[in-house]
Amino acid sequence: RFRETNETHKSSLVVPSVSSENRVYIPIGFVDKSIIVTNLAFAIYDCEPWIFGVVTSRMHNVWIRTVCGALETRIRYSSQLGYNTFPFPDISKEQKAEIAQRVLVIIAAREKFSGMTYAEWYDPENMPDELRYAHYLLDCVIDRCYRDVPFVSNRERLDCLFELYNRLGG
Repeated sequence: RFRETNETHKSSLVVPSVSSENRVYIPIGFVDKSIIVTNLAFAIYDCEPWIFGVVTSRMHNVWIRTVCGALETRIRYSSQLGYNTFPFPDISKEQKAEIAQRVLVIIAAREKFSGMTYAEWYDPENMPDELRYAHYLLDCVIDRCYRDVPFVSNRERLDCLFELYNRLGG
């Protein structure tokens, strides 16, 4: 038998291996231990909520779009090229807690629109304003992990990421 065994004790964060290039955010989510994640997605087992915040952030999306390549025009996620190389600064317990709080707001916003699918939640034309705003607030927290001055463009974010990547020995 050809089998890979990966198990979670609580819940896993699931990241699709391919996502629409039109989305500002990669649609990710937690699943419980009863769900088996196939090769069509990546899983972070027993993931802390603040990691969800980092992975769903605009900052992470900018990195993924730059270093992971694409399937046709769609975003192609890679754990090796994207997740494992993502330059993220050391942060305090307080910052992790603030990110986790923002994640709970995103999850609560999704629950208000529980009749929608991930594709509908993250369609840039139809994304519920409450969910969009929850992501915006998370992005503000993530951006402050890198610097106090707000970023004005994704190009600035990418420049900052590569600068940190080089400092970390990438």
